[in-house]
Amino acid sequence: MVPSVIECRTMTGPERVDAYTLMRQFRADEAALGDALALFIDRPDYGFVWLAYADGIPVACVSASFGISTETGGLFAELRDLWVVPERRRQGIGSALLATLHGRLDQLGVTLIDVPVPHDAALSGLLTARGYLDRDETVFSLRRR
Repeated sequence: MVPSVIECRTMTGPERVDAYTLMRQFRADEAALGDALALFIDRPDYGFVWLAYADGIPVACVSASFGISTETGGLFAELRDLWVVPERRRQGIGSALLATLHGRLDQLGVTLIDVPVPHDAALSGLLTARGYLDRDETVFSLRRR
């Protein structure tokens, strides 16, 4: 079922439960996950979690952490935890998640986005279709400026 409305936004305190529920699907250490989500809330200067909701239901997430790139001379973001609920894949949710995330990262002045990718053909295809370059078969990058 293709959602009629996909809304994407930064995790704040109230959305922490949604992020935890999504990420618990692929993160085994619940204590570490809880600590990391608390850190994203307490220290937004380190990064944030971006969530997608389809018709009001949390269906996708990605975390973005910041650093300084000597390659571009500006801020870079490393994306991790990019995940869409399996039964909601191939419905445009991952594309909406990335498109809106790119807009937010542009607002923050991010000049480079890196995504470590396990050997996952579907994820590699999603990133390549959005302009990311395969740097070394484990990291995909997208220059924003």
